[in-house]
Amino acid sequence: MFLTVENGFIERPAAADKAIVERVMTSYNKAKAVQKDAAEEYQVSHMWLPIYQGYMGELMQTMAERNVDKLAHIYANFFRDQSTVGIHGMPVDMQSTYFSGNITEEAKGKYLADVMHRMQIWLDSMGKTLPLDALETPLVGNPYGFYIDGKFFRAGVDYQHYYATIISRLIRGKDHKTVLELGGGFGGLGHFLMRDNPDLTYIDVDLPENMALSAYYLLAGCPGKKIALFGEIDLATADLSQYDAVVLPNFALADLKDDTVDMAFNSYSLAEMSLNNVANYVKQFSRLSRKFIYHINHTAIPPVKADDFAFDFDKFELISRAPALWNMGRNKHMDEYEYLYKSKHLSFN
Repeated sequence: MFLTVENGFIERPAAADKAIVERVMTSYNKAKAVQKDAAEEYQVSHMWLPIYQGYMGELMQTMAERNVDKLAHIYANFFRDQSTVGIHGMPVDMQSTYFSGNITEEAKGKYLADVMHRMQIWLDSMGKTLPLDALETPLVGNPYGFYIDGKFFRAGVDYQHYYATIISRLIRGKDHKTVLELGGGFGGLGHFLMRDNPDLTYIDVDLPENMALSAYYLLAGCPGKKIALFGEIDLATADLSQYDAVVLPNFALADLKDDTVDMAFNSYSLAEMSLNNVANYVKQFSRLSRKFIYHINHTAIPPVKADDFAFDFDKFELISRAPALWNMGRNKHMDEYEYLYKSKHLSFN
């Protein structure tokens, strides 16, 4: 197997579907109309505040003005557009370091080391039973990544496919499954869950701007799937099992019924929020999940460390806490762990 990052950052934009863009914009503006009156714990907080203040202004203005052409241009360039800062990439200024076309040998080496580290994790686990083709993704936006034996793979597929597969295996069975992800980013994990599990509903909840991006990615990348956006269904009466995906703003969590999902999942963002936000989402996870809570988060970053998340321990018990090794290629002192909680009423027998 020959892995290279040469040409991994060349432009490969995919034209945005304006019908999808318009549908996403409509849902977004409905969400923003409600968000302004939503509780404090659903507002942008802590580590996400500087990202919103520094990078999201143009996107939010474009959405508010309902400028379909301009939003189509942004989405055709997503992964490289500034509005996607914080949901992918190395912990550097990706625009100047990798997207400018002037990549230093040092930067190239760091990226190669990171990709090789992540792919080795995938190969040592999923790669023992699955082909590399399992990591293929649709061309949506303007992705960057790496090549293996001449085939392009988008950055991040290793991590997203790994957790989508673990989740699928944990909840497999004859009945329809439902997975909730808090902070789905652009929908990378959701794509793999939907692609590989025809009997599953994926629910993504996120801040409205990221919600809109996920909606666009899933609609453009999963043609033929039945996807509902915020404002298109009544959460009080809708049968969510009739959809492959439901994409919602974060405050809509409160409208979902108790024990709605088999798995509640989050990666990284919980430990990057304020105290009130964390407390609320932990409470919602405990209320909504009937089987598992699964998350990957920091253990050394205040205000709330992952070891201190106060789930409902009358309902759930911790059955696994293990280092999440994905970022060790870029940070040897990583503080990231993955946690799996199981309902005390659930038996593996």
